[in-house]
Amino acid sequence: MDLIKSIFFVFLISFSTLGKAQDTLTVMAYNILNYPSSNVSKADTLKPIIQLVKPDIFMITELTSFTGVSTIMNSALNVDGVTSYQNATYFNGPDTDNMLFYNTDKLVLYSQDEVPTALRNISEYVLYYDASGMTVATDTVFIYCYMAHLKAGTEEDDEQRRNQEAILLKNYLDARLEIENVIFGGDFNFYSSSESAHNTILNGGSVTLLDPISSPGEWTNNSSFASIHTQSTRSNTLGDGGSYGGMDDRFDFIFFTEDLQTGANDLTYVPGSYNALGNDGNHFNKSINATPTNSSVSVNIADALYTMSDHLPVVLKASIPINVSVKENQYLRRWKGYLVGNYFNFRSEKNEKELTVFVYDVLGKIMQTNRFKNSNQFSLKLQKISQGVYFVKVISKNQQESFKIFKR
Repeated sequence: MDLIKSIFFVFLISFSTLGKAQDTLTVMAYNILNYPSSNVSKADTLKPIIQLVKPDIFMITELTSFTGVSTIMNSALNVDGVTSYQNATYFNGPDTDNMLFYNTDKLVLYSQDEVPTALRNISEYVLYYDASGMTVATDTVFIYCYMAHLKAGTEEDDEQRRNQEAILLKNYLDARLEIENVIFGGDFNFYSSSESAHNTILNGGSVTLLDPISSPGEWTNNSSFASIHTQSTRSNTLGDGGSYGGMDDRFDFIFFTEDLQTGANDLTYVPGSYNALGNDGNHFNKSINATPTNSSVSVNIADALYTMSDHLPVVLKASIPINVSVKENQYLRRWKGYLVGNYFNFRSEKNEKELTVFVYDVLGKIMQTNRFKNSNQFSLKLQKISQGVYFVKVISKNQQESFKIFKR
């Protein structure tokens, strides 16, 4: 009888676990080394890295042109039968740029924005989980993603400028309404946890961020941190502009808000999933593919990481309930936008008090600006545009969304 009771108890636990189905989102942040200017063919080098990690959210920095977006999409992401990746709108800001790619089987890009700094923009990408039967109007789980590349350099002025950039982002987060599930990745160029910018990111403002592996210290050229270093993947120059000298810096991070640790907003960090891809801890001051043979990735992946960039990508995973609870949100409307001839047609499920519309080309140049009041639809004639790809960004008081259009 005791045996029967035990089997029945195990069955109940198993049934309960199955009832709480989970999905997993994989996030990867990567400085891809002035791509495609460094070498446009490196998309083929990126491909095996992508196929190993299978990121649902892939954020990059050091992008030098929209050409890099299209080659990554066509040669590294949507390849070998995969068709589910989409990219955000490309904005050509000062210096190099950022980009987000996402898996449309799981996610929808709700909005994006740019946070200007003195050197490079910090990019915001707001995604929501595309659960079955859910829409943006019923508010599933929103994920606020940010990608940055802070000022490089070891001088005091460089540290101060990094802190100024961090302050701008934290001020932006403080001004955001109902922000949740923040993921902040990038190349931060921190040499130690004592830098003021590092403290600002963690503790500045009202939106507190966490380092998932909480490893304070003097990271640079310190073998005690060999297992978490992210730069440089090479001990010698490869002639592509990348830094060299071997693995001895922790420049690349993914930070997140406390709700990912607690699961308070239905997205939960998977403990132990954070890692600098390819860092096995055995290559301090060496190339990532040097002797001894890399024990964390295969030889071909180690070679790809070595060639692709002087930085390693940082990866983490987060779980999400498939059957997330529906929380009605009075502000969010379901929007549709599509192109017919020379007209961009827009419709909202409810009346909008005011809509501001921007038309961008692929370089981020504003081609046209319009405003519409007290309407749930409009038909905008597109002016001064030729064949090609364009983006129409529609903004209301509480919502914004970008639509990709193809002018033929």
